[in-house]
Amino acid sequence: MSFDPRDKFWESVFEIYYECYFEEMVADELLYRWSLLDDITKWLVALTASGSAVSGWALWNSTDWKIVWIIFSGISALLAITHSALSVQQRIKNWEASKAAFVDLRIDLGWLRQDMAINPDFDVTEYEARLNVFRQRYRENMARLSPDTLRTRRLDEKTQIKLNETISDQIQS
Repeated sequence: MSFDPRDKFWESVFEIYYECYFEEMVADELLYRWSLLDDITKWLVALTASGSAVSGWALWNSTDWKIVWIIFSGISALLAITHSALSVQQRIKNWEASKAAFVDLRIDLGWLRQDMAINPDFDVTEYEARLNVFRQRYRENMARLSPDTLRTRRLDEKTQIKLNETISDQIQS
């Protein structure tokens, strides 16, 4: 059985494709989580802001609702402070940019894979030059990622399972 470097090349391209897809999906999930926190905080702050203070005063006069209003406005204030301290808006921008960069790279790698499938006798040297450009972009995208409070091992594991299900037809046993 002879060794064909194209087989190893296919593996290398798939590996980086998989990693890009994974990081894209993680970025998407983190973007969703930070956006949800952002939306909840904005709604709570809006509800307890000075414009709705009149509602608060009305509730303040009712003994039962007084406690509810204090808790509600306290949570709102805490979320507003946390929102600012965690730089939620900046995190959303960062994850949007990260997702876009990984989507773009994954699509380009998909095109490379299509080109390889169309021309199974491709010149490894020529295609390796193309892959090296993608590897550099991948390295740069990864370098821009920063640790995130909401990125957990559980999130990574769930994302990997979801990705494996999404591209199960492309994963070789």
